[in-house]
Amino acid sequence: MNEVLRNMESWCSTREVCISEAKIKMRKWNVPEADSDKVIARLIEAGYINEERYARAFAGDKLTLDKWGPQKVRLILKQKGIKETLISKAISEKNINQEAVISELLSKKIKSFKKLDDTEIYAKLIRFGLSRGFDHSLVVKYAAQLSGKSNDPVFLVES
Repeated sequence: MNEVLRNMESWCSTREVCISEAKIKMRKWNVPEADSDKVIARLIEAGYINEERYARAFAGDKLTLDKWGPQKVRLILKQKGIKETLISKAISEKNINQEAVISELLSKKIKSFKKLDDTEIYAKLIRFGLSRGFDHSLVVKYAAQLSGKSNDPVFLVES
């Protein structure tokens, strides 16, 4: 178990790690679950694993560098077993301007479309924006503007 602990300390010192990632890593090394729980407890005690710090780092990277929306960040952190309070705190601390980010992303994305009509462009922009984890109403608003659907009553969006 001491060798596993040393290896995990080394791994955790190079990046932020959450409990679920540590468990997955030790499962790959065929470490018994009882031993992995002990190792994780020691890593937490020593400060190698801190879920609040992990959530902040993850949210910061994904929101600012990768241009993900808060809904996608929230979903991934939930899947990793991070508590909702930590997730909400991490996302709110970044305070990104979702409108500016989604506008920029959709404006870049539309340039990659060739020979599509307005309806196809609109649909593709919505799928892209939602897959990035942005609020539905924001995605629809900017997709309608960029695709030329903002004057079509079927595509009008309330602000």
